[in-house]
Amino acid sequence: MKSGSFFEPGACSKDWARNFYTQAGIWWGEDPQAAGTHEERANIIERLCGPGARRVLELGAGAGRTAAALADRGHSVVAVELNPTDAGCAREFLKTPRQGAVTFLEADFYTVELAGSFDVVTCWQVFGIGSDADQRRLLRRISQEWLAPGGSVLLDVYQWN
Repeated sequence: MKSGSFFEPGACSKDWARNFYTQAGIWWGEDPQAAGTHEERANIIERLCGPGARRVLELGAGAGRTAAALADRGHSVVAVELNPTDAGCAREFLKTPRQGAVTFLEADFYTVELAGSFDVVTCWQVFGIGSDADQRRLLRRISQEWLAPGGSVLLDVYQWN
């Protein structure tokens, strides 16, 4: 196996991300985020996008904790996660009834087909993983396929340092 750097072009491909985050989900457990992270994300959405129930697309949803926090506030959430470890945790966690709705999909957000448009599209800590071409493709999908007119996009840009 060739050793290399995370900083080499192509080092953080979709396959790398799936393999790494699948294993990381095993290491980190069901929720590696700091206490209050998911509620703070819900607060950010409501502060920047305004009050009221919205249709939210969460790309790279991890174990579903942010999706749950949003649904607890009455939002309708479609959450997409690539790695099966987190998706399994999310399926269990999201069995609890919520004020709003959560649809959780174990899928690749570069290829998943989604019906309808979204008032808010979020991407927490995963935008920036992959090639520049991957990021452009994702931005095109968000703007051309998923974002409702007048909608909002919240990207938390992933960085290595």
